[in-house]
Amino acid sequence: MAKTKVNSKNAKTKTDVWYKVLTIFIIVCLAAGLLVAVLQPTGLVDYISLHTRTAMKSENYSVSNAKFQYMTYLTYNNYYQSIAGSYGAQYASYFGLDRSLPLGQQKYYGSETVSWLDVCVNEAEKTLTDILALCESAKAEGYTLSDEDRQSIDNNIQSLKDFAKESNYSLSSAIAAMYGSKGITRGDIKGMLELQTLASSYAQHLSDGFTYTDEDYNKYYDENKIKYLKADYYSFTVKADYETNAKDDEKTEAISAAKASAAELMRKIEAGEDFVKVIFDYKKQLAEDEKTAAELSKDEERIKKAVQALQDLTEDSVKKEILTEAHTNADSEADKWIFADTPAAENASKLIEEDESSTLYQIVKSAYRDEYNTVSIRELDLTLDNFSSPEAMKEYADQMIAEFEKGDKTGESFDKLAEQFRTDKITVNSTGLIKETVKSGSAHEELIPVDEWLFSADRKAGDYKYFVLDDEGLSIYYFEGTGKPVWLANVDKDMRSDDLQKKLDSFKETYPVTINEKAIAKIS
Repeated sequence: MAKTKVNSKNAKTKTDVWYKVLTIFIIVCLAAGLLVAVLQPTGLVDYISLHTRTAMKSENYSVSNAKFQYMTYLTYNNYYQSIAGSYGAQYASYFGLDRSLPLGQQKYYGSETVSWLDVCVNEAEKTLTDILALCESAKAEGYTLSDEDRQSIDNNIQSLKDFAKESNYSLSSAIAAMYGSKGITRGDIKGMLELQTLASSYAQHLSDGFTYTDEDYNKYYDENKIKYLKADYYSFTVKADYETNAKDDEKTEAISAAKASAAELMRKIEAGEDFVKVIFDYKKQLAEDEKTAAELSKDEERIKKAVQALQDLTEDSVKKEILTEAHTNADSEADKWIFADTPAAENASKLIEEDESSTLYQIVKSAYRDEYNTVSIRELDLTLDNFSSPEAMKEYADQMIAEFEKGDKTGESFDKLAEQFRTDKITVNSTGLIKETVKSGSAHEELIPVDEWLFSADRKAGDYKYFVLDDEGLSIYYFEGTGKPVWLANVDKDMRSDDLQKKLDSFKETYPVTINEKAIAKIS
């Protein structure tokens, strides 16, 4: 439900390993906003064209042009989803993404000669090379799809069929809209999902089989320490303020004034004055100056905004604005100071100048690693859209909990509530068991109470509670248990990823994949 869910970005799952190693999620993109506008050739002609050519093959597996095109457009849809999700769909065109054009006519970000088709074809080649190498190794080892894996594939296909029906598409038209051609069939998609799922499942099987000692963990941590250190700090930037059409001498004067102001602020901080108070006083003076200027202009709207800005300004609001918590190294000039071999000490301050601005820093908490333990949880989500009011939604959650309390109160019974209480009008989403969940942090204010409950020292296995999150819905959490410290969980995950990549590299040597570039050139 809520886009800032606790476990949405913290869980270590099969998908994490898949994405880390093979770069593409195993999903069927079902959001209408991801549909790609394409020129759709005649179904029969397109079918023959896509099914008489082999794009890639290994000893025991092959990928037709139809399956390759599916992977190409799946790659595109994932790129689009990621960019639209991060920046908003309205900014997709900034990256060259334009669903009104065929894929080959969508220019890749910043290039006049490379299209998104070129990028996605290249990415599909790399991904399929990994998939085929993993599938060959799985076959050699006798590793096969589980019943759960096959059910997941069937569920994906059913979701595609349901989406087509709900959107008033025929299945072939829905497939064409998402994957670029009426020649791609449900069978092609299922066959590709089988390869993807086998590769993913086998990769997870390999990852789960790696074992490490405390000595291994400590050695890896010492060699990569900078990746796992964090720091909390204040920062405030003073920028040169000048009009767009300002003359060079006016720009120079504004830059000098900004740097002088920053230097004066740093002088006060180094003299022992409180960083937050210094910045608050500075911002308050600017706000008062703006209020005076607004009153002189007699612009009622400007006056109103200036008065409101001054009223809203508090030391707490300033602290929230300038405080960065749990910051990881990004190799900037500031980070080289914060995370030096001898890290910047608590309360240490620094002024860093750039061309037209200066930024003041002060360390709140010197470089540290997260020592608190991860947790394993299960989660059920209700969305407010399904109910007439928040009260009705909470009443439904109470009914679910009452039913749960009649049984054995196990995690498995908790998960089953999703199916038991799901109706045609009410959606109940279930995460299943999510391991190694970490805190969401103060950046997600609505989740602070969830963090406090999940990571409380007296939390015990089998505890459960629901939280109403803003106006988006409600989540019921089930506490399964405590895991590794966060830093160690991250080290473990990276070690497994590195070792899995080494395995994959060796598989690609052992099981070569042939690429038919002439066939792939027909993909459009």
